[in-house]
Amino acid sequence: MSKAIIYTGGGAPASIPFGLVQKGDYVIAADSGYDTARKLGTHVDLCVGDFDSTSLSNEIQNRVHERSLRDKDESDTELAIKKAISMGYDSYCLVGGGGFRMDHLFATFSLFDRFGPPDLWYTGYEEVHLVRGYQRFEGLKAGRHVSLFPTSFTKEAFITAKQLQWPLENHRLSMDTLSLSNRTTDSFLDVFAKQGGVLFVSFPVADKLP
Repeated sequence: MSKAIIYTGGGAPASIPFGLVQKGDYVIAADSGYDTARKLGTHVDLCVGDFDSTSLSNEIQNRVHERSLRDKDESDTELAIKKAISMGYDSYCLVGGGGFRMDHLFATFSLFDRFGPPDLWYTGYEEVHLVRGYQRFEGLKAGRHVSLFPTSFTKEAFITAKQLQWPLENHRLSMDTLSLSNRTTDSFLDVFAKQGGVLFVSFPVADKLP
């Protein structure tokens, strides 16, 4: 099933997994997310935002774009997510938005309460996977760091994940009880969310941050 892929500014990854962009997917760049998409060699279908952060504003003018006012209530990432939803996409992946400014990171995370969380989120520091009910992660190495946290500031989930240095059994996962920097103990990890709950599983992509 096709999905929206949203590139946004701040803390972008140096690469994305091969095959992330599939035929039928729709790629939206939010402001300087266009710069990231260009660096990663991804075709962009639509650019949105006020374009005050991109270094390629002249290039964007010659592409399909929707310019917003600079003084606005929504972030450029919010505009991109709203656009994807208005086009009928019920799932999306987020590329970038991994920091530099804490207020921007919090603002992005707060969007998940209103519009739903991304299925995948790739930043310069981690790859974050959305788990709905159950997912097995394979091809892991014992001792790999992993964090588990809720999909919003207000929601919680009850989870079980046993192939961990500190196993979780029907654990209430919330912002005050997240599992930070746990470690895998096997080549796979089974993550169960009780009663079809949702949560994020995050694997760091760099041991040392700049």
